[in-house]
This record gives sequence, C-alpha cells and structure tokens, in this order.
Amino acid sequence: MDIKELQKSYESRIKGMRGFIFKQTRENEDLRQEACLAMWRGMQIDPEAKDGFLINRIRWRVRDVWKTSPSVDKPHKSRDDITILRFYPQDFENEIFVEFFENHKQLLDEQVIAKIDTERFLQSLDDMEQKIVLYKMEGRSDRDVSCELNLPFKRYCRMKRGIRPKIKEFFAE
Repeated sequence: MDIKELQKSYESRIKGMRGFIFKQTRENEDLRQEACLAMWRGMQIDPEAKDGFLINRIRWRVRDVWKTSPSVDKPHKSRDDITILRFYPQDFENEIFVEFFENHKQLLDEQVIAKIDTERFLQSLDDMEQKIVLYKMEGRSDRDVSCELNLPFKRYCRMKRGIRPKIKEFFAE
C-alpha cells in the first residue's frame, strides 16, 4: 500500500474514531493531535488493523504524553508550590539572600534562629568533634571524614556515637 492509499484509508477510518479521540483528549488540542498521530503510525504498521488495535495505541499514546510531556498547563505535583521571584545577580553577593534561596521553605526568622543554635552547638563541642560535624554537614561520607582527619575508622565511629547524645541533649532544650 503506497502513501496515497494509506492516507485515504486513514481519512475514512478517522471519522469513526473521532468520538473516541474526543472522549480521550477532552478539549486538549495537543493530545488530540497526538492521538491522530498514534492512529496514523498504527496504520503504517498494519494498514488493515482492527479498531481495537488502533484504539489501544491511541489510549496508551495519550496517557504517555499526558504523563511525560513538559506542558505548562498539565497539573503536576512538583509544580504545586511554584514561587516566582524577581532577583538581580548582585543580590547573590549578599549571604542572607543566598541562605533564603537555599532554605526558602523556612521563614527567615527561623533560619536565623537555627543558624545561631547551630553555631552555639558547634562551640559546645571540642575541636575534633566540630570538624566531624562540619564535614558531615557538607555531605561527606564517613570514610572521607575519617581519612581527612587521619583517624582510624573505629575511633571515628566512637566519636560520632559520642556526638549523637550531645546533639539530642542540646536541641532537646
């Protein structure tokens, strides 16, 4: 079957599928276009394909596009709490502004209180414990921290276990 015959066959069969396509895509033109394209590709695979085969292709293509497309009007979990901000590049020179962008879910007052509490906690530790906590806050692994501090791994683990009760005691107040 050449392309002209395939196109005639497609045009005659699409009329019978329009109701199903509209039901699947509602009023979304992009999805409707994807459904028609899925039917066209299905007919390229098998020009004499049964309606069930084409309907299945349409249904799965519409679902796939709906789930994976980067459309702005598509409801998506990660877009629920979008905040649009205006900023200028020189604002990032200000450390408070940078802290706000890193922790924008937390109020600025709470961020300041948390930072002061953390600094007080670090001052209550001895020098080696401070270094361990700071390295762990950077996200380093236990092996990296023990190598950086030239500590045997068992001793590092004992020190880390000793820090945990201090953290609970300090922040329980």
